[in-house]
Amino acid sequence: MPRREQQREPTVPTALRLAAGARGFFAELALDLPASDAASVVITHVLPGQMDFLTALNQVAEVAAVLPKPKSGDRRTLEGMGASYRCDALDRDRFTDPVWLAAYLRDRAAGRRLVLADIGGYFAPALGAVCAASPELIAGVVEDTENGLRRYLALERLPCPVYSVARSPLKEPEDRLVGEAIVFSVESLLRRLGEVLPGRQACVLGFGKIGAGVAAALHNRHVRVCVLDTDPVRQARALSIGYGCASLPAAMASADLVVSATGSRAIGMEHLGLLRDGAVLAGATSSDDEFDLAALHDPASRFAQDELIPGVTRFSRSGRSFVLLGNGNAVNFLHTSALGPAIHLIKAEIIAATARLAAEEHAPGLYEVAPPVRARIAAAWVEAFQPHRVDQGGLR
Repeated sequence: MPRREQQREPTVPTALRLAAGARGFFAELALDLPASDAASVVITHVLPGQMDFLTALNQVAEVAAVLPKPKSGDRRTLEGMGASYRCDALDRDRFTDPVWLAAYLRDRAAGRRLVLADIGGYFAPALGAVCAASPELIAGVVEDTENGLRRYLALERLPCPVYSVARSPLKEPEDRLVGEAIVFSVESLLRRLGEVLPGRQACVLGFGKIGAGVAAALHNRHVRVCVLDTDPVRQARALSIGYGCASLPAAMASADLVVSATGSRAIGMEHLGLLRDGAVLAGATSSDDEFDLAALHDPASRFAQDELIPGVTRFSRSGRSFVLLGNGNAVNFLHTSALGPAIHLIKAEIIAATARLAAEEHAPGLYEVAPPVRARIAAAWVEAFQPHRVDQGGLR
């Protein structure tokens, strides 16, 4: 029988053990955190094995609404979550309207203070106006991602407290696994087209945490990797590890695969002519963060489109073509981006930050969870998920 190109599901005993470990881990965490009369509005990926954190979050700041990220919503997981929590549609354009957003948040708050759990800076554009119009409404924001943190830091001033977990050491396992998941999805799609990764040339744009994970996963699959980063410190780090470097035109012209992991719209229509004929283009974050390619679908661009398989589209013009994976969105979400128990580390830190905002008044500004709290989270995670212990008497 042909081998199915998908991430292997855990065996039933393993899946049950991991689920029980997650429930116990978050239950213990909730016991150690203060409850409050605040509520929370939560933007989140809705993926299998990643939603147990909502139970603990609900105990420290009642979940008034869940807003699933539109490109990473697993249907069955969403249906199960919808039975317990109110789910609302997430629309970045609508969230830029301060009048609409303030009315929405006041309705969901029902007289309570709100903690906003964000992934990608959705609340940033209208946050100042909302806080000015309703100064007692927002207890604070907890932001999960580097791209989102940049959106908050770009504000003239922070109108409320913002906790960031984007640069936490507890996020590093997730970032590494996201890089692995991205390359898994790229490889899976290429295999369905009858192609393989080993021996290819790849260009990775951006050498942040996720870009570094992508580069390492490609290298482990015997791919020659060239890395480009506008930050000279990151570029030096990539070179010191042994990755190649070139100018952007030279790197793109020689690459069979280009993975963009910058979060800053590194590739626009003007860059498409740099791609070698038949090159594959993949994104590591949301398409509106990574690419500026909306004009591809404009008839005036004269690109012909051909969907080769679901999630893989070839664009052709003037005898040349390139292949875009996942319509430019984070390619790992085509395969549910399974990350395993490591994802619970950063979810626990988000809960701890939420509990602190809900229980204590903070002045406007940027905050991080204290190192001793992170250490307690890590110790509880090790206790919950370690497969075995090594003692003087042997394994047990």
